[in-house]
Amino acid sequence: MIALRLGWRNLWRNVSRSLITISAIACGFALLIIIIGLVMGIANQMLNNGTSLLLGDVQIHHRNYLPERDLYETLGSGHADNLKELLDKLRHFPELPNLTPRVHAFGLLSSGEYSSGAQLMGVDAESEINVTSFLDGIEEGLIQPPEAQPVLLGDVLAKELSVTKGSKIAIVTQSADGSLGNDLFYVSGILHTGLAHIDRTLAVFTLSDLQKLLAFEPGTIHEIAISIQDPMIADQVVATLNQSALLPSNGIAHSWGDLAPQLKDYIGVVHGLYGFLILLIALFVAAGVLNTMMMSVFERTREIGLINALGMQPRLIISSILFESFFLGFLGLGLGLGLGTLGMSHLTTEGLNLTRWMGEFAMLGSRMDPILKAVWGWDYVVWSAVGLLTSTVLAALFPAMHATRLDPVEALAAPVEG
Repeated sequence: MIALRLGWRNLWRNVSRSLITISAIACGFALLIIIIGLVMGIANQMLNNGTSLLLGDVQIHHRNYLPERDLYETLGSGHADNLKELLDKLRHFPELPNLTPRVHAFGLLSSGEYSSGAQLMGVDAESEINVTSFLDGIEEGLIQPPEAQPVLLGDVLAKELSVTKGSKIAIVTQSADGSLGNDLFYVSGILHTGLAHIDRTLAVFTLSDLQKLLAFEPGTIHEIAISIQDPMIADQVVATLNQSALLPSNGIAHSWGDLAPQLKDYIGVVHGLYGFLILLIALFVAAGVLNTMMMSVFERTREIGLINALGMQPRLIISSILFESFFLGFLGLGLGLGLGTLGMSHLTTEGLNLTRWMGEFAMLGSRMDPILKAVWGWDYVVWSAVGLLTSTVLAALFPAMHATRLDPVEALAAPVEG
């Protein structure tokens, strides 16, 4: 095809200019790959930390439990066998291999002259560690409790109560039978989640101990927390669950997006940011290619005038110039993919270490680690390549149309190139 050959030949008539343009496209594509990789890494870290730390991907409650977290709006009929039957039925659902029951309450903790309000949470530790990670690193505590009643405290709460591991604390709370539940517990471990509002308020008990303190039957719970393989399909899983016969008649499932809407909004903003970044880099690349192709057309004015005079069809002139810009974009994308892969190979394994400038911090209710690791998003890489290549070709359309409008007589009278 003559237009294809002309496009390739014309690409190398000014080698330095072509190489500069190819390098600019390559740098833009590589930068886009790395930025999108880092932004995806941040979003994934926020989502994973936000759901796997304590929240879970899906939760099941009584229909009236949220948002007030009413003590009396419970799941289960009170019999432990019925609760076990419910959990076993849910585990047979393909997306729900890992789930754990919980009980929640609010109470007053005191030790000596110190006291503080706290969020009381009763868990089954053996199943909890398969759903969330807040119990990681606790060598002793709820997994194999000794005869005394154990409790885990957030580190900030423990400081406020001036207690350490092995200390005894008194707990008072409202029980379901209308009385005041109170008992002595010993601090079996200290928790650190990195989220100030949790470390300041959380007290974790065994499920049976908190049920006893609240005067609940063994099969009565407030919540079932669930972990799934892909948090992004949590809404679909919830819709299927709510339409199935697996849930109790008074039960309803919620996704992490329903429970943490600010985190869901942030993830949505991040996905919108990818398109903006692609558009922004594409505009810069298009501006560079437009300048390159305009210079190429001006330098070949006499040549274009001659082939116009000889009767070459305008579509062939346009095609040759568009193919020239296509080769610029194609070579630039190939080089950019290599550079981007080189950068991502480090960022996906070692990450971007920001420990020197900041420590562990929280954002939108999710813990952020100071080492940011990038994540490959191949669909966005493909869309970036398509966007940049399209902008490269479209940027050459104006110079190509200008070339077909050149008057042959005026073009032949133009100064010779060089």
